[in-house]
This record gives sequence, structure tokens and C-alpha cells, in this order.
Amino acid sequence: MLRRVVCGGLGLLVAVGLAGCGNENRGSITPEREGGPPEAIVESFGEDGVIWVACAGDKMYALDLAGNLAGAGFGLQRFGYQKLDDGASSFSFDSASGPMDWNADEILVYTNSEEERTIQYRFGWSLAYEAEGAQPRLDLAVQEAPDDQRALEGETLEFYRLNLTLDEETRREMEDDYVERIRRRWPRPSIDWRMATLRELAQMHLSHRKETDPEGDLSELLMGWRGQTAVVTFIANGLDPSLENRAACAAAVGIPDYTGTPEQDAQLMDALGAGSRPWYTTLQGAEA
Repeated sequence: MLRRVVCGGLGLLVAVGLAGCGNENRGSITPEREGGPPEAIVESFGEDGVIWVACAGDKMYALDLAGNLAGAGFGLQRFGYQKLDDGASSFSFDSASGPMDWNADEILVYTNSEEERTIQYRFGWSLAYEAEGAQPRLDLAVQEAPDDQRALEGETLEFYRLNLTLDEETRREMEDDYVERIRRRWPRPSIDWRMATLRELAQMHLSHRKETDPEGDLSELLMGWRGQTAVVTFIANGLDPSLENRAACAAAVGIPDYTGTPEQDAQLMDALGAGSRPWYTTLQGAEA
């Protein structure tokens, strides 16, 4: 039985058990299956600033198929965060990659070994649209994983398409200071803007993780940062971005029949106290 992994509580980590989060608040999802990598997925990996992110408990995942237009390569980044007994915190990052076969039913990711091609990961997959005209969500059901990732087997990672592109003026103003700070934190000479931004978002999400109580006061739930969409806003504020969680919050603040349309997202962010400060202000050293 597949257990859906969600980011909040990033439970992109265990499901957050919200009251009022049943099917009546889910919204409609239309699945789509094709014989290989869907065009909507393939095209997005060539777009500047676009990343695919899933939240699951104390982990956040990013999917990378950059440069892969024929289903030949696969990359999965994993971010983790842990509070230590002495009050300090530990933020971790690792990745897995390898050649890939993507067919109508599953995605097979193989080891990079030239001597023997063995399976690292086996995923079932489906493409879902949460609302008419919305960007697709890619759901990967983990059927087989390496020994050190066995805990993932049976989970479903919901990957949302996020566009983290900044306008040119803001990017120029931020870049020198940001790149210098991020290189000190992540001393890898080859780091690029997209990966650095992704890591910053992961640290924000994981270090601010919290659960939501639909019966409590939600008026300041998103007061930290505001993104272009409700999904990235929930992630930046440490919340589960799943449709179930957003729908439960929407129902609690009087937004009926939530499906994640742009109009509903704007209403939801306003009702939950999302301010005017964009989430990337943290990159400039703004206080949380």
C-alpha cells in the first residue's frame, strides 16, 4: 500500500494528519500516462530557473533531468536537516544519478557501472493536474531503492514544478553577495545559481518545518515569506505543500472547493497572512 509522502510537518516527509483533510477537500486531479517522458516534463528541464521539488518529512528532494531529452539520464538530490542535542543543527545533501529507462508504467534508474548494469531505483509514475490549466505534478511511487534508501520503498514522492527565476534587476543586485555567501556555506567551485537557490530553499523549508492545525489561528501561518505560488510559499514557510494540506487550510479560512487555481491561491496566501516579502530575501541576509 503506497503512502503519500508530503512536505509539512516536510514530513517532502510523512503525511501530516490534518483534520478536515479528506476527499471532500482534495480537489480534482486528472492523471495522465504516456509511453515515455511526457512532453510537459521534458520541456521544463530546459527552462531557466525551473526545478521539480518534493517534500517528505525531514527530507526534501529535487529531480534533475537536465540535458536529457530522450530519457537517458536521471538525477535525484536529497536534502536533510537535523537538530542536534547541543542545540546546533546539521544540514546534509547527497545525490544519486544514472542512466534511465522511462516507459508507460515505470522509471528504471541503473548504476553507472560499465561492468554490470543493475537497478538502483524503480519508480511507478503518474502525471497529475490539480486544477484546469495548472502546471503538472509528477508523482513517483518508490518500488525499489538502494540499501541505504530502503525506507523510501512504498512511499510516493509528489514533485511540484517550481519556477525560481528572478527578474534580471533583482538577480543582478543579489548575485554578488549571494554567490559569495552560498560558496562559503557550500564550498563547491562548480555550484551554479539554480542549485545554490535550491539548496537555500531546502534549508528554509527544513529548518522551519511545522504542522498546521486547521482549527487554530491560521492568520499568520505564512507571515515569513511569499512566493509566486501557494506551493512555493508553503515550502518556504516550512509547511506541507500538498494539495490535501492546502485544501484543508483553504476550507478552514472559508475558501470552498479548493483545487489550486491561481485565484484561489492568491486568496489563500492573503488569508494565511503571506506578506509582501519574497522568499528569496533570505538570500540577501534578511532576518527570518
